[in-house]
Amino acid sequence: MNSPGVAGAESRFTVRRIGSLLVVVLAVVTAALLTAVPARAETGFHEVREFGSNPGNLKMFAYVPEKARSGAPVVVLFHGCGGSAQDLDIDTGWRKYADTYGFTLVLPEQKDENVGSGGIVPHKCFSAWNPADRTHDGQGEARSVVQMVDFMKASHTADADRVYAAGYSGGGAATNVMLAAHPEVFKAGAVFFGMAYGCADNEQDYFRTGSLAPCPGRYNLVAPEEWGDRIRSAHPGYTGERPRVQIWHGGSDPLINKKSLEKQRDGWTDVFGVPQTPTSTTRPAAGVTKQVYGSGQVETYLIDAMGHEAPVDPGTGIDRCGSVGQGHDSLCGPYYAARFFGLGS
Repeated sequence: MNSPGVAGAESRFTVRRIGSLLVVVLAVVTAALLTAVPARAETGFHEVREFGSNPGNLKMFAYVPEKARSGAPVVVLFHGCGGSAQDLDIDTGWRKYADTYGFTLVLPEQKDENVGSGGIVPHKCFSAWNPADRTHDGQGEARSVVQMVDFMKASHTADADRVYAAGYSGGGAATNVMLAAHPEVFKAGAVFFGMAYGCADNEQDYFRTGSLAPCPGRYNLVAPEEWGDRIRSAHPGYTGERPRVQIWHGGSDPLINKKSLEKQRDGWTDVFGVPQTPTSTTRPAAGVTKQVYGSGQVETYLIDAMGHEAPVDPGTGIDRCGSVGQGHDSLCGPYYAARFFGLGS
């Protein structure tokens, strides 16, 4: 039998040993908990440098408002030829609605290294004429943009069922590319003074000038079903739901003839199987004609006095947006596009 002194010493040793073990266990558990807590997703305007294999070699920027919660929608916003992601959302008005309605923005940007004599894309445009960049199975720009959306789903728990696209000029052409090539990703899109999908099959036609550019030659004689076939060719065999399309154009656009609106309308109405005759025509503002096709699958806005510029309407009301001097002051395009998407309702 141990003596009381020995027993007491063993008892104290056992307590110290248990205490030390508890400290170690607590440290391990604390470290595990700290490493298990994900880093807070970045907010505000920022560049995302790692978002996938990026086969199209694009930059990715994002704007995430503070009020954007888990499950927020995503709007992919494309700049025009020669443009950039910086301030695009502010000048056009999209940031106002991201802040108000709580959705996030993804802003692809063409890289300078892709441009000019050493690159494949003149004028810092998105390559809407190149099959590798504009088809569902292509490993180019369209695939890079899908990877950007996937990044937002993973890092910000974005709502996969509420992803939209919008773009201006060459970015409008890129919007048509995304809607045609990846209809399984996008629910709707807004094309601002852009070009129809398949309008040009090479760089020369894409940048051709003239009264009917950039849909030159035989493309001006293409029937609606042929425009529809071009869209369908972006993702052959696709039978799922198609994204709804809103198309904006200026009646005084000196660069892209307003016939581009008609070509886009013809193609998308054919894809939806609805007539090219509108079901309704309204005048939401002076010199603005809105037409709706089918049951709302396609909408068009023709602004008579607008040139090759964004439709804005600077001010403080909910339907006012954009920066003074950064577009045509008539209607706030992003407000009507966001409503078309179903955001903020």
